[in-house]
Formats: sequence, structure tokens, C-alpha cells
Amino acid sequence: MSKPSIHRDTVCGEALFILQSLRENGRLGRSSKLADVKAALEPSVSLEFDSYYLFLRKSHYIALDHREAQLRLTDLGERVVDGELHDKFAVEVEEFFAEQLGVSPAAAQREAETADPRMPPPPPDTLLEDSEVVRAVESLPPLPRARTSGTFGFEVPVAAPVPVPPPVASVRNEAMPVPPAVPVPPVAPMAPVAPVPPAAPAPVSTAPVARAPELLDQRYQKLEALGTGPLGTAYKGRFNALGLDICVKELKDIFGYFSFLQRGEVLKRLKKELCAQAQVRHPGIVQVLDQNTETARPYYVLELLHGSLKGKLEEGGGKGVPVALATRCFLQIAYGLRAAHAAGLTHHNLKPENVLFDVYGNAKLGDFGLVRVVEQDASKGLPQVFVGAGGMVYLAPELIQPQRAKEAGPAADVYGLGILLYEMLTGQIPGRRSPLPSEVNPEAPAGLDAIFDKMTQDRVEQRYPDIDAMLEDFYKSFPEAQFLSKGDLILSSEPR
Repeated sequence: MSKPSIHRDTVCGEALFILQSLRENGRLGRSSKLADVKAALEPSVSLEFDSYYLFLRKSHYIALDHREAQLRLTDLGERVVDGELHDKFAVEVEEFFAEQLGVSPAAAQREAETADPRMPPPPPDTLLEDSEVVRAVESLPPLPRARTSGTFGFEVPVAAPVPVPPPVASVRNEAMPVPPAVPVPPVAPMAPVAPVPPAAPAPVSTAPVARAPELLDQRYQKLEALGTGPLGTAYKGRFNALGLDICVKELKDIFGYFSFLQRGEVLKRLKKELCAQAQVRHPGIVQVLDQNTETARPYYVLELLHGSLKGKLEEGGGKGVPVALATRCFLQIAYGLRAAHAAGLTHHNLKPENVLFDVYGNAKLGDFGLVRVVEQDASKGLPQVFVGAGGMVYLAPELIQPQRAKEAGPAADVYGLGILLYEMLTGQIPGRRSPLPSEVNPEAPAGLDAIFDKMTQDRVEQRYPDIDAMLEDFYKSFPEAQFLSKGDLILSSEPR
């Protein structure tokens, strides 16, 4: 077994530190929202904050008030903070974090089964508050101390220094003859030595220390973060077997919206949506390469892309993107949606962040179905979760109404694509009485005005029912075939 990189008592101390902080927040009236607690405490703990959160929720030391989204201590958590159940707490930590601690899961399970959950608090003479014990400790010579996590009593044990015995005085035996002294020749005086100037102090480097890449399942390296969303973080990664650059998405924040008991249903939905997207192989859809939803931090692996439509719109300074790019991107997304709809997969979360570009500047659509992972289901006790307010303006009216959302089909994606088309051509989000695209941007083809208008009708029956119907009108509006013919997907081959 490899040597553990972190000691159990360190993890115990940090988990207890989180419980202490939650109690202090309640006493002082500070926010205990999951996001606020994570932001405040994650720099102070050795492992990912989400691992501690999951452990404390699973073991019923903390609970989440869904109405106010506030964390609170349970009665069991209060007892641990009050100094009770420390042995039980430590055993549960070792069982839950066995992999990180380098402990055999079987051994941790055996220890957990023999732990007494009613373990009484330690006797008074072992507490640091006892004045006699404090005086006794103060009278001892100083020893090297281990790193502690806060002041909660969990320390990594350090071996005491081995005492060096004092030199034994020589004892002369009167019975032994003393040899005569041997004369020592005089030693010539040494020449004076020139003083050595003190060495200049070595310069202290202020460059940040590079962290070793984190390994995922021994196959992938997790490198620098690329961006963070409401459900998790995307990282640049490396597929070790092929030396291939990839994107790793960890959905570690997704469980902040649900109880531990709902975790299984969320993971089931997540795996279903990832597998569905992976089945659709098309140049306009981000390729899903792998997934692992069985870990404490579920992740999936995607092809690595370079920038998003959101970034290009920001570069445009509120004026949109060049018309040639807008029309090509529009068609590439449309054909990607067409392929997904043919496979029975809808997106229902179109927004600039989900339109990504490869090294040649071709648009690809990602994050299919993530809204279905966190949608409300009263039969399973799942609350309604809105994944970021930034995507609301792209949602078709039927998607905003929970009772109609499950019945929404391809027409809802037609609506979202129409809003994206307008934003790409004008840099603006259309309203109820907004001018048509060519009225805002004279370079925009007038043939797109009627198409945009029909794509974004509020009533489903007045909208294009699917992408195919929209493409029929698109090619009729450009009889000179400047965009080729239906079925021809325009791809760029110039590196960008």
C-alpha cells in the first residue's frame, strides 16, 4: 500500500473546523449558504471542500434547508462540536476518505463496525482546559509539534526525540597502573586566516509553485481550470494513453441543490443524458468521450475546444459578430440540432456559452440535456432548480412553464436558435417589438428577417415545428445558392 499523503487526524480536524464555522455563522448571523461557506473555507482545507460536504451530509452532521438554501448543524453535528463522539467521528472519516488516506476500505469498514456510536466524552483529566494538565504540559521541554487543523484537538502524531544520554565520566581504577605521559611536540602557530565575507542571501522566488496534475482513474490528468458554471468546473486535461489534450468537466457543485438521498436520482439522469449525447456523432455537436458518475466528484470527458460564442460576442463590443461568421455558425448549429433531433435528443438550454469552436472556427453545440438533470420531479422529491438566469432569455415560453416543459420538443430549440441568430447579427437580445435584424444591421441579409420572426413566435403552432421546416425557407430565401443547397454543411478548414 502506498504511503498516505494526508493523515486521518488532519481530515478530522478540518471536517470539525467546518462544523465549528457553521455554528459560528449561526451565532453571529452570517450567511451559511453552501456557495458562501465553500468560498470561505475551501482555501483552509486540504481536500476538495465538496468531499467534506458530501461526508458531513451523508453522515447526518449537517443538513440543507432548501427553502432558504442555508446549511445548518444537526443534533449529531452539535454533539461533535461540543466534544462528544470524537472516536466515532474519526472512524467515519477514515471509512469515507479511505482512498485519499491510503487506508484499505475493508479495514476502515471493520473499524467502523466495531465503533461505539455512544462513545462518552473523554474524562476531564485529558482535557486541555484542566489546569493541572496544562501546568504539567508547560513544565515539559518543548517538542516538535505536528501540523494541526485549527484548535480542535486533532494532530498528526510526531515521534518524540530520542534522548541522548549524558557522557559517562571516566573513573580511574586505583589498581591499574598509569602509563607515563608521552611528551607532545610543540605545534607551530598557524598563519592568520583572512575573514570570509558573509554570503549574500539567496534570492527568494515569487513565482507560483506549479501543482502536480491530478490524476483521474489513472487515465486522465486534470490541469488548469478553463471556466466555472453553476453546476461545476471545466478543466483542460490530458488523456495519458494517447497524449491527447481533452476537456474534463467536474459537476461537483450540482449536489449543492439536492439532499444526499436525491444524489442517486441525479446521477442516474446525468449518466442517461451523457450517454444520449455520446451516441450522436456529428461535426456540429461536441463529442463526449468518457464519463464516471460513480466518484465523489462526477466528471465527464469531452473533446477540447477553443473559445465560445459568448467570447466572440464580447469581442464584438455589443455589435454582434461578422455576418459571414454569424450565418455559418447559424447553419452549423442548425445542422447539429437537426442530427440530435433525429436521434430523439433535444437541447432546451441554448445560449452562447454552449456554442463552442474548434481550432478551425467551426461551431459545435454542447451540454445537451443538463437542464433535464436538475428539473423538478415531485414524485421523487426533487426541487425546482434554475441553472443560471443568463440562459432564460433564450428559452421558449413553454420551457419556462414546468407543466409544459416535459412536452416541449424540437420547436423549443428552434426558438432558442432564432434568438441566437438575432444576437449574432445585431449584438442585442430581441424584445417584443424589436426591429428586424436587417433594420439594426444593414449588412445582415434581409432574407433572414422573416425566418427569424417565424422562429421566435411565442405560440408553438405559429413557429417552425422543427429545423427541417426552417431550412426549407432558408434556402428558398437565397435562390442564388450562396449557402449551397440543403444538406450541404459548410465547414471551415482555415486554422483560427
